[in-house]
Amino acid sequence: MIYCFYLFDASGVLLYYEDWNRVHKPESMQEEFKLLFGLLFSMKDTVIALSPKQPTEGLHCFSTSTYKLHYLETPTGLRFVLITDPSVPSLRECLKQIYTHIYVEHVVKNPAQKVGEPIVCTHFVHTINKYVRGLPYFLSG
Repeated sequence: MIYCFYLFDASGVLLYYEDWNRVHKPESMQEEFKLLFGLLFSMKDTVIALSPKQPTEGLHCFSTSTYKLHYLETPTGLRFVLITDPSVPSLRECLKQIYTHIYVEHVVKNPAQKVGEPIVCTHFVHTINKYVRGLPYFLSG
């Protein structure tokens, strides 16, 4: 099951958030956004520091008993995150598709959408919702 999606810029500004099957909502969404970005920042450095070999990509995902976090960071520092049920296999390729075929097409190439500001483009919102809802893991693990 896919619970939610986050997109941060390189400095931690939340550009887009969507939840679908999330039952538990935090008291403060802003606090959650800050905590998640801080976790990603720290985890990335930790993964690189603890790697027994020269890391090429770093953090891809991690699991807890209640969720799995799937992660993609672009060369420009954009951070794409999907939170799913722990039983869902890697969605790294899905995050790459979201970046190359949805974000680039509907945000980067859209003169009405300022890059680096929260995404308000309705085409982006519609397309990402259609894509994620069409994934085989959307409603089941």
